[in-house]
Amino acid sequence: MDELFLQPFLNTSEEEQPSATFKLEPEDFQVFELMDVEPLGEGEHIWLDVLKKEKNTQDLARDLARHFNVAKNAVAYSGLKDKNAVTRQWFSVHIPGKTDPSLPVFRNVDFLKKVRHNKKLKTGVHQGNRFVIRLRDVSDVSALEKNLARVKEEGFPNYFGHQRFGFDRGNLDKAKEWLITGKRPRQRFLEGMYLSALRSYIFNVVLSDRVKEQQWNVLVEGEIAQDDWSKSGVVVKDENKPSLDECCSKGEVNPAINLFDSRQALPESLMSLAEQEWFDKFKKNRFSPEQRALRIMPRNISWHQVEDTQDIDLTFELPTGSYATSLLKEVCILNEPERDINKQMQNQPTGDA
Repeated sequence: MDELFLQPFLNTSEEEQPSATFKLEPEDFQVFELMDVEPLGEGEHIWLDVLKKEKNTQDLARDLARHFNVAKNAVAYSGLKDKNAVTRQWFSVHIPGKTDPSLPVFRNVDFLKKVRHNKKLKTGVHQGNRFVIRLRDVSDVSALEKNLARVKEEGFPNYFGHQRFGFDRGNLDKAKEWLITGKRPRQRFLEGMYLSALRSYIFNVVLSDRVKEQQWNVLVEGEIAQDDWSKSGVVVKDENKPSLDECCSKGEVNPAINLFDSRQALPESLMSLAEQEWFDKFKKNRFSPEQRALRIMPRNISWHQVEDTQDIDLTFELPTGSYATSLLKEVCILNEPERDINKQMQNQPTGDA
């Protein structure tokens, strides 16, 4: 990993955290979309409510396109879900002229509902996700429960999860390489992914600075007070700040900032990044205006210790765009066997020894 991208993303507490094993089995990480759109029961699009295990969203989308004999862009979904997990989400397939097509039979995939609708499923249309997580072999259960109680009361920093940056933050290195050489990635969608990774890294560093200054959960004049579920927000001004401060203390709104664009100056902690020649190329890209909350208050969070074990079962709900791993990072150190295996494979020598 390039030293430019080594900055840590700080926790709100400096106390030593307990450790826990995460994602030992796919059932240890379950994700269920919270959808507030009701299909009409008629139309050219077929909506599928799918329960799947060990299969990521994009792979299933490709399989559905092949089964229904349609173009890839005829299959849509609201959000991406992990592969090493049990996940439930909606897909839509545009099949004009087809009356009642049969559903495919795929390994580890169950089709729970099939409903017609007059529109395709749009990205981000679901309201949020419900997570059911098992943390195994927790080193200190009481410390973990103390941290969970703090997150329930105070929320957690809304960092972009490690998934956004690729393995070992590799997407950041690839973004830098592309911007230096001008050699575009072979697949067009990777351009957006690399630019998004850089933009997300900047946000995380800014948020980490705020955590260090204990300013991550307070409103600042000129910034935004945002409802994390509706994403609606208002600019914090002198006249509305007292009432918004009260709402913020109750967890009804969260402080939010704009994601990076070319008009913004970087903080001192990112000066080494801003001084790179290739960073000017990055700034010339057109970024859509987007705001992101600095803090998230999880909904319906609860937990209990599994009888006769050091395991904790944890349930909570988060709005779209927020990461369960960012909440978990705030309460424990995660030991992920899958990531360790990937790291070992990446570090294995190739060719003749």
